[in-house]
Amino acid sequence: MKRRHDRYNGEGNITIRVVCAVLFVVFTFCWLFFFQGDMLAVAQYGLSGGKTHYNRTIGAVICTAVLLGIHLLVYAATRLSRRSHALTYAPSMLLLAFVSSISVPFRWGNWLWAGPLLLALWGGAVWLSKRMLPIGDEGRRSAGLFSRVMWMNLLQLSAMMAGMAAVSNTNAVDHYKAHAEVSLMSGDVDEALHVGRRSLETDESLTMLRIFALSQKGQLADHLFEYAVSGSSTDMLPLEGSRARLMLMSDTLLWQHFGVSPDSMAGTAGGDTISRARGRLTVAQYLDSLECDTLATRAYVDYRLTGQLIDRQLDSFVVALPRYYPLDADSLPRHYREALVLYQQTDTLFIYNDSLMLSRWNDFHANDSIYPNPSERKIRTEEQFRGTYWYYYYLR
Repeated sequence: MKRRHDRYNGEGNITIRVVCAVLFVVFTFCWLFFFQGDMLAVAQYGLSGGKTHYNRTIGAVICTAVLLGIHLLVYAATRLSRRSHALTYAPSMLLLAFVSSISVPFRWGNWLWAGPLLLALWGGAVWLSKRMLPIGDEGRRSAGLFSRVMWMNLLQLSAMMAGMAAVSNTNAVDHYKAHAEVSLMSGDVDEALHVGRRSLETDESLTMLRIFALSQKGQLADHLFEYAVSGSSTDMLPLEGSRARLMLMSDTLLWQHFGVSPDSMAGTAGGDTISRARGRLTVAQYLDSLECDTLATRAYVDYRLTGQLIDRQLDSFVVALPRYYPLDADSLPRHYREALVLYQQTDTLFIYNDSLMLSRWNDFHANDSIYPNPSERKIRTEEQFRGTYWYYYYLR
């Protein structure tokens, strides 16, 4: 009977080890490849000073193999089995959490004390587990996939995964920015525009990336305000005074889009002397220089005009628009038409005929009387008009 019992225990331990290993490998690879791949690319690029680049497939495979190897070493040293076998994955999970929380510039943060403390707690758990008496004679049923001891291990492993995810960098905007930059670098503009499209979370850097992507597709003046917009026109490019910054992508892609790098500029713009150093060149000076150099491409024009819309400078927008677009053109971009209708409501001397857009404006304005409750009115207006310039102008 004892030999049969030992045989079943041995089979059960092998089953537990295999199931835990498969779960750990699948989770770790998916976590590194799908969720943290872009963030690890940013971290490696930043920490190496731009000398190395991260490949998400190779990186996920190598990291998963290394973490599994650490588990095997821990298992060989502790021989934890049965109900406490999952504890052998704790050091690997701790290292995965550390890697997933790295930011640029690098800071140890709470890891200087949390890491050693967690390792000490894990060591105590291992010591206690090895000295605990078996919980009853589980017999043959302990070898099954649905045994009590199996679920105890799966519960421990799941708890470690949840804890790892909790301390990792899961900030949505950071992930949106990283994925958008990686997509733009690979030429996938549509993917860069798709990420976080319906989210209200954004910042100046993510807005800058979306402006650039929309401009590449020639859709900046038609779709910009379908996204959450943060910052002002000074944040549309990573120049002096801008709060927008690139994490991974080279700014060379931006200047190639306009045809002129700030480093090549010298002279005057808007009455001000500008320097060749891009660190001293503002967005307004850069755009002024493009116009002074007769490089007023559609990219430049829409950057200039949408920048005025972002700043809610309708007076400047209405003065500048006729220089680049005929006001009666059927092809006038949607946000420009919305801005003209809005301006017409504040300046009775200004005449702009667009019956379709005016009808939409009347529907927008009618919500004030249809929904007297401010909270309900905001919800209904968002449902019907989010993505219009009017919604941005009044409610953002």
